[in-house]
Amino acid sequence: MPRPPRLIDLHCDWLLQYAGETTVFDPALYPNVDARLGQSEGYLQDTSAAVFACYRRAEDWARQSDPWWALGELIARVEAEFPGRLLIGPDDFARWRDEPDALCWGVVGVEGFDALVRGPADLERLPALFSRGVRVFQPVYSPDNVLGGSSTPGDGRGLTDLGRDFLAALADLAADGGGPRPVVDLAHLNPTAASDVLDWFEADSARLGRVAPAYTHGALRYEGFDHPRAVTPENLARLRALGGLVGFTPAFYATPDDFKAAIESAAALPFLGEPGYRGIAIGTDFLGVDHNPPGLGNVESVVSWAASAFPSDVAEALIAGNARALLLWAAGAAG
Repeated sequence: MPRPPRLIDLHCDWLLQYAGETTVFDPALYPNVDARLGQSEGYLQDTSAAVFACYRRAEDWARQSDPWWALGELIARVEAEFPGRLLIGPDDFARWRDEPDALCWGVVGVEGFDALVRGPADLERLPALFSRGVRVFQPVYSPDNVLGGSSTPGDGRGLTDLGRDFLAALADLAADGGGPRPVVDLAHLNPTAASDVLDWFEADSARLGRVAPAYTHGALRYEGFDHPRAVTPENLARLRALGGLVGFTPAFYATPDDFKAAIESAAALPFLGEPGYRGIAIGTDFLGVDHNPPGLGNVESVVSWAASAFPSDVAEALIAGNARALLLWAAGAAG
């Protein structure tokens, strides 16, 4: 049996491994991180590329006198950890393609603009983030935001007018005629707000040429988070119809068989008009979750499981191929 490809991970809270030893985070706000460090064992060797989320807990953001400066600190840590290995433009993608055995490459993402975008003037900061290399923009994390309803129980809001302006600002980041483009991440939106984002794409198909919708990490349903945290079947069907990528997270399933069943149920929904495994990937959320199903606790085990649970062509697509297509698009290396 040929060796499976290295994982392309749609979501990793990589920076949290430093929560207990740097001044970037307050260790008291991240007490569970030490117990999660085993999930990062072998990560950079077994992963070809990953979306590294710039994330802080809501309490952490609240302590920052200048949240945009605090975000810059996180981006700087990613830049320092992956010098010359950030997928920002076509040249980076070409070098990544030509160096298949190199250490993990990175894509910079922002996991929640709750403390960052508080009014229309803050949208003017998005071009600078994009120029610096941020490619994945998750609008919402907690209910303390002004862009749309979050997955926190009790937050039933839809997308706000400022949230729609946020999407329009992302579309303006893409240059006419090609080049790098942003990804909007529906993770942590509640079903109503996620539906509003999908409405925005469906209202004008040209928007799909400038912004890609994705759901980088999560599940269809999982215990304790059935409503509203998990993506609904209706929204998943609409996302796949638009060609949006969805990243399934092992942690939210009790067993590997449950994880496989969820992937198979998504594959039954048409992706750009055809059912199948296109548009499905893995977002491990390692270091952001406390537990994983037995035998899926690190990248090596996730890759080995996928290679044994699915036919080789499907496994390759789930492990790397589908996510590669999104990163290629975001880097401006393909249409």
